[in-house]
Amino acid sequence: MAQYFENVPVVKYEGPKSTNPFAFKFYDKDRVVAGKTMKEQLKFAMAWWHTLCANGVDMFGSATQDKSFGGTTPMEIAENRVYAGFEFMEKLGIDYFCFHDRDLAPEGRTLAESNENLAKIVDIVAGEQKKSGKKLLWGTANLFNNPRYMFGAGTAPNADVFAYAAAQVKAAMDATVKLGGHAYVFWGGREGYDTLLNTDMGLELDNIAKLFHMAIDYGNKIGFDGDFYIEPKPKEPTK
Repeated sequence: MAQYFENVPVVKYEGPKSTNPFAFKFYDKDRVVAGKTMKEQLKFAMAWWHTLCANGVDMFGSATQDKSFGGTTPMEIAENRVYAGFEFMEKLGIDYFCFHDRDLAPEGRTLAESNENLAKIVDIVAGEQKKSGKKLLWGTANLFNNPRYMFGAGTAPNADVFAYAAAQVKAAMDATVKLGGHAYVFWGGREGYDTLLNTDMGLELDNIAKLFHMAIDYGNKIGFDGDFYIEPKPKEPTK
């Protein structure tokens, strides 16, 4: 298997006086703080999207980083990201990772194709977990990138969009459970409204509450014993 960071050594603690750029100056995983080691106190997790997917683009320019990891097709890139990500975690001593569904695998032309893509990559991730012992901290569904969610997902005024979002959450929860995730997260990046002049707030709040309850019920059905989190970011990405 290809090595993606072969020139980077395993990063270890060397103390605050170290001049080695590939060394921890203050984080000593074995040092006991308040009755627990730093490793136990600080459950660092690799964010799949920032680490393996973000390509350095902004609204004024094009991508400045190549995160294809030698892949040429969307699925090949997704698979290579798995191997690169686990090597990255091994080099930094990170024990956890987290993801959005579309970070792991590309969206297909249909929901069925998207689910198939996700299932294939999840199987590869599970294999790497078995070999490395790395754990999934939490998973979530990307309910914000696709234009279908421009007016929200759980709060969408369109029943078809709501149903699509619910189906996407179902697949993301399946992936989270298969990978042993400790939690499932909701981030409503496109929820909200432009103006109360055209928004039925009561209906939208009822709808997103329904989505949350559906997710909890489904989690119980498939044996998910982790926590559900709602990540509040009222101004990101906003409307």
